[in-house]
Amino acid sequence: MTGCTESGATTLQRDLEEALERLGPSVESLVQALSPGEAVSPDTVTGGIKYTIPMRFPDGVGTGNVAAQLFRYRDHLRLDVEIAHNRMFARPDGSPSDRRCFLNDYVASLKIAPSADEVPVDFRREVVSGVNAARDAVQRHNRLQAAPWNQVHVVEGTTPVEEPIEVD
Repeated sequence: MTGCTESGATTLQRDLEEALERLGPSVESLVQALSPGEAVSPDTVTGGIKYTIPMRFPDGVGTGNVAAQLFRYRDHLRLDVEIAHNRMFARPDGSPSDRRCFLNDYVASLKIAPSADEVPVDFRREVVSGVNAARDAVQRHNRLQAAPWNQVHVVEGTTPVEEPIEVD
């Protein structure tokens, strides 16, 4: 007998659950900052919560969303932020190719201690600038590559946008 009334695993689980509740509003605020004026959709997932918001591309082609998932990961919390979209590179005839437009992809992850009260400011700043850069990547590429043969053209693909794409 150790004299301990609670096991370490039970205490850790309780701390992680409390941290999930405490950090939820901070994650929701981060997602809201990515597309002001849009409604954030919260969803309970196994071991955590997921916030999703629609994302519009400046050229109006395709649809997308940004998902931020906060979940228990071993003895910490983990926050994954990812863009899911259905933009594909266009073939010369204007039809969608079989290649996703990787220029508009974005993934970020952060391991958060259970004692944290909010998402770190540096990570928030990195995510906001990263999502904005990914949103505008095709237009930025085309501005920098003035020759017509270097231009990138995208079209809306048939890939559904509901779930973020798995990244290895």
